[in-house]
Amino acid sequence: MNKKSFTNKSNQEGQYGLLSMLALIVGVVIGSGIYVVNDALYKISNSAGLIIISWLLIALIVLFMLIAFIEISSITAKKKEAGTINNWFKHLWGKKYSKYIGVFFAIVYFPVLISVLSIILGEEFFKTIWPINNATGGYDSPYLMFLFVTVVSFFAINIIFAINTYTFKPGNKIQETGTIIKLIPLILLIFLGLLILMNAFTANNDAINNGEGNFNFFDSTAAFNQGWSNNGFENFKMILLMAPTIMFSFDGFLFAASLQNESKKPSTYKVAALSGVIFIILIYILLSLFVFAFGDESGGFIVANSLYNITGQKWLSTLVGLMIVISVFTGISGNSIAQNRMIADLSVNNEIKDLNGNLIARNKAKVPQNSAKLSWILALMWLLIFRLFDLFILISIVENKDQFITFNTVNSTLFISGWSLNFITLISYTFYVLVIIGAFKNRFNHKVEVDKNKFFYPAAFISIVMISIILLVFMIDLFDYRTIFTDNNQIIISELLSYIFHIMVVVIIILIIIFLPIYLAKDVKKASKEELRKKEKLIKAYKMQKIDPRYK
Repeated sequence: MNKKSFTNKSNQEGQYGLLSMLALIVGVVIGSGIYVVNDALYKISNSAGLIIISWLLIALIVLFMLIAFIEISSITAKKKEAGTINNWFKHLWGKKYSKYIGVFFAIVYFPVLISVLSIILGEEFFKTIWPINNATGGYDSPYLMFLFVTVVSFFAINIIFAINTYTFKPGNKIQETGTIIKLIPLILLIFLGLLILMNAFTANNDAINNGEGNFNFFDSTAAFNQGWSNNGFENFKMILLMAPTIMFSFDGFLFAASLQNESKKPSTYKVAALSGVIFIILIYILLSLFVFAFGDESGGFIVANSLYNITGQKWLSTLVGLMIVISVFTGISGNSIAQNRMIADLSVNNEIKDLNGNLIARNKAKVPQNSAKLSWILALMWLLIFRLFDLFILISIVENKDQFITFNTVNSTLFISGWSLNFITLISYTFYVLVIIGAFKNRFNHKVEVDKNKFFYPAAFISIVMISIILLVFMIDLFDYRTIFTDNNQIIISELLSYIFHIMVVVIIILIIIFLPIYLAKDVKKASKEELRKKEKLIKAYKMQKIDPRYK
């Protein structure tokens, strides 16, 4: 979940060999989202088989996108620039349009991501220390859960930004330690799962496929495939609706694409990028298979519950749950650092009026402190919005106003917030596709120099078509109002509120993406040439990582 692909990298050339680059890609791209995503997907589809198919489909799309980005990333490699989505977009579409992508990631993507991750952290912590009601599959005190999760998420954001706003060493230590910790549950489940497959021992409760004794993931009559429809089109639609959630787990693939100018040889980069992402795909799919093989509906299709079912050791599942909480904390920290730099980049690129260079002024720890403070405020603002929306829906469920949902089925408070994460992920992939379209155009107008890839055309075509289809299906489903009504045409209050809030989130985010960059650009144009010339000195100092005189 650490989007380091959007941050500025050092200018050291040729610092990574094959093994070091592979380790870097695997360590950064694998995020903590993999530990919670399958249970969320099951709540959407109620079918393990459709989820596995969706994993396979999105994995292929991501692989094709990476192949396309290998050519795209050669643009910045040739220019000795940082391999970032901002720079690629600027070269292929022009500075006039790059402001939209800059504002989206700095003002929307990262703060939304951080706020939702903090809620996920709170929920994982709550579920680790508070047992679920196995009879109902929910929690008997949903308001207590909401309060606990909200308080934990609020403190998590404040602790992380309090650290990363004023210094950088603790943040680096968090990243280093968290990267190791987040891989432990993944390795442990896969290791034990493989031992069971080799008949080294038997799972504690014969949990394979809910006790049916084999991996029949694609059996439509299996216990965990109740959502498998006899209608092939409905199944395909469900696979596509789950796609954005899985796409989020792969969102770090762009980091692999950004390393081209940091490898010792071009061939080393290509081998490391492709093999690294393929390895991650295999790990993700294998982990998902084992989660559904050893998990269950009552405890959830999550790593901690799967390990409990395998070993029968509650202490182990609790320990793993805490490790996952730490890994989510690590993801929040990494993304907060990335957001700080993205906001500073808005000032560096004169996409936001900052003539005094306040947003790029580095403190004694060489952190752009004011950018970090703005990041802090944005994260808390989005957290407040999402928690209010989530609370209104929770109240409508708990108070049982519609009489169709009982309160004790509540096992998550990620109503609008979780969906919003899927939406911004889909927007980010839409921007990726726009970059690919720009590279497609570049093959004809030769606007910028690239190292041509013979697989670029098919990879680009498949990426553009598939992401467009997923976006279309997602938007059609968004405006489908039929879920608001029961079979007797009675209104379900919680579904009505959910529908309204979903539309509101979409409208707010789209308006920000379209109009905020235009407003900020007009603001910058008011500055005189002399003011911009003075700012160039501040920008040069920022790029050289010099401490601003105001902090000496």
